Amino acid sequence: MGTKVLFFFHLHKLYLFNPKKSSNFARNFGTMRRYLFILFALLGSLVACQQSEVSQTSSENRVNSFSFYEDTLNPGLTQATYKIEHRTYSLEHPDTGLIYCKDSLKFGTRLDSVIPYITYKATPGAATYYLPNDTIVSTGYDTLDLSQKPVYLYVLASDLKTERWYRIDINVHKVNPYLYVWEKFTENIFPAQNCETQAFYINNQFVIYVNNGLSTQVYTSSDAKVWNKANTPTGIPTPCFVKDILQHNDTLYYIDKDQLFRSVDQLTWTVTDYSAASFEPINMLLSYHEKAWCIIQDRTTQELILATIQGDNIEPCTHIRGYNNGVLPDDFPISDFAATAFESSSERPRAMIVGGRNFNGDPVNSRWNIEYVANEKAYRLKNFTISQPNFHTLTGASIIQYGGQLIMFGGIDNDLEWNSNILYSDDEGMHWYVPDTASNQLPLEYQSRQNQSVIVEQKSIYLIGGQSHTTSFSDVYRGRLNSLQ
Repeated sequence: MGTKVLFFFHLHKLYLFNPKKSSNFARNFGTMRRYLFILFALLGSLVACQQSEVSQTSSENRVNSFSFYEDTLNPGLTQATYKIEHRTYSLEHPDTGLIYCKDSLKFGTRLDSVIPYITYKATPGAATYYLPNDTIVSTGYDTLDLSQKPVYLYVLASDLKTERWYRIDINVHKVNPYLYVWEKFTENIFPAQNCETQAFYINNQFVIYVNNGLSTQVYTSSDAKVWNKANTPTGIPTPCFVKDILQHNDTLYYIDKDQLFRSVDQLTWTVTDYSAASFEPINMLLSYHEKAWCIIQDRTTQELILATIQGDNIEPCTHIRGYNNGVLPDDFPISDFAATAFESSSERPRAMIVGGRNFNGDPVNSRWNIEYVANEKAYRLKNFTISQPNFHTLTGASIIQYGGQLIMFGGIDNDLEWNSNILYSDDEGMHWYVPDTASNQLPLEYQSRQNQSVIVEQKSIYLIGGQSHTTSFSDVYRGRLNSLQ
């Protein structure tokens, strides 16, 4: 009898006091319904206690673990890590515990129909979910709508005295982390009339070289949006093929006939004459493994050779496996190629050279890979196209590494058709794909082009300038991957 009195005492107390302080009859009715459930459970326990002289109860009511039952539509629910913070609930200090996910669940995860899996340090007398529009006595298999907020879990220990509240706060990313957001950033940087362009980010500023066929001009900007008035560089041929200028660290290099040009301030150039050397400089290649790389030609054998630049000195690269003294195959591109350097998943310095034209001016469909092997103190040069031929001829494209992928923009194929698609590779250049346009698509106003500059700075991609069949472009497009913001 004492137990029954105690139960109704606590029933009366809890009915009068609700931490949500709701006067809603339906809510109060739900509370009463919960305690009727407890009453029947208690009556059953009293019958069992007739066979025992002592009834065992517990004051333990803490949640021990929180997760979800397997959900094939939302696998991230079961894979996520959930945290539990315990506080003490009392009339004097009504703190509420917190159940939450360590990191927000991935974009698109649904919480409107989920089944929590909860374990307790001891079996409670009752557990109840309080939702904004519903009250549910826990059975262990309750389907809840956790997209509503707030959601509370009330736990009553089996002693019918010790109680605890938890707020369940499960968050989902509001934006798609795999979405690229593109915008036209600026336009009309320079008079775009039959211009060839090349852009760099150097010494904390954007720099564009513009060749209009008569002269070469240099424009600068701190943010790629507002550009300064043009300056005329000195010491470099005018006009020059600006798309062949190479940046290595804070230095610009350019090759013209037997001369190597170098600039450290983007405006003043110095020249080194190689007319007396045993080779002729052909073109710059890329910046890779702390060196500026170029292509030279042996004056006697007419062989193309891979070489590196140190200051004003050009030296053939003699330690390339499979290629004696750095001699390159006939189909190796020397112009109009796309190239980038990056660190591979094996933490080896790598470079990728895609498409372009060979020494005879013919388009090639090759994808060359350069990799440095430290224990061999040598470079490996390999044509991926031989083993993975799913690639077409492409000239004038641009390539970068961004967001863990290689991404290629623009270019034109052997049939003079523009590459209007973005291409990406998630296996370091072996295979290339067109991304889902729902996640990565350039603005509709963007026009296909070749020889555009692509720069990655402050987690953003900048597409600058370029040319089409009929026009040249003096605009800038900026793109960002949501997960990198």
